[in-house]
Amino acid sequence: MISFSDLEAKIKTILEQGGPQNGKAIIDALQIEDHLLIWKVCRQSDLFRTLNCARYYLRYDITRDNLLRLSPSVLRDFMSYSLVYLSHQKTDATQRSALLANKHRLISLKKLKVARRALLSLDADIQEKLKENACCFIAGDISYFLAHEEPRLHKELETIVHGSDIDILIVHSNDFDPNIVADAEKQMLGFKFRALKDPRIGEEVDFLFKPVRKMLDQFKYSNIHEKIACKILYESIFLFGRLDMYEKLQSDLEFSGTKEKIETDFETALLERQNTIKKIFDLTMFNYPKLDPEIESLFFFSQERLEFQ
Repeated sequence: MISFSDLEAKIKTILEQGGPQNGKAIIDALQIEDHLLIWKVCRQSDLFRTLNCARYYLRYDITRDNLLRLSPSVLRDFMSYSLVYLSHQKTDATQRSALLANKHRLISLKKLKVARRALLSLDADIQEKLKENACCFIAGDISYFLAHEEPRLHKELETIVHGSDIDILIVHSNDFDPNIVADAEKQMLGFKFRALKDPRIGEEVDFLFKPVRKMLDQFKYSNIHEKIACKILYESIFLFGRLDMYEKLQSDLEFSGTKEKIETDFETALLERQNTIKKIFDLTMFNYPKLDPEIESLFFFSQERLEFQ
């Protein structure tokens, strides 16, 4: 079993040879599966400094009692959005951090472009109807310019997806023709399939059409589906359609008191994350046969994903 000092020395050599590195590069170089231990050494050793370029945002996780967690997870934050460096490498770390933040911004803009392509792939007459009767917006890590391209396998189609999903919401007027909605959904499904199968795109596009009355009813914020729907609106970026409708929904979200509830939940999740990190610092053993569920759920990537409604 490798000791703390041995692992510390190995990481120091990696940084001396390659300069500031994100957690993924360090993990790959070490080829050690205990990611929590590597994170712990990087954060607790006096030899290392950490520079972070992430923004945190609220997520709902059905594996947790209060449903709350922050994204990115502690591990994703370490692997993708943080640079570990030696004290004399501060200038280099600052420069690389700016490049890292810009990298995720460019990935996010690229995925935004795919989202717009999805909407512009609709027949011209449907596009015109959406411009008159709906607003389309995007949410998730893309809206925080934190999208990533870590490859993963789409189980059903057995094709590679490049990182973050693209989640599009289309909120339409209550009297919008259901036949037009059905046609639009069918065409969006066609684009979704092409985007998954085409290796030049390799994106997973999820979308949902719903009437304004359902969106307003979800402002009750009383169950996980309503909370997800409200958070998506809260963090969203406008894409297409009626800007006045989108701005009215944002205004209603605030005046209903739901926006304040989301921000209160964020503060709760942030405090829980801080407490979890303190717990990890207090761990002295290298093997964790019975990790505290709090650590398990907030340190590692979430394995549970609920479809938005």
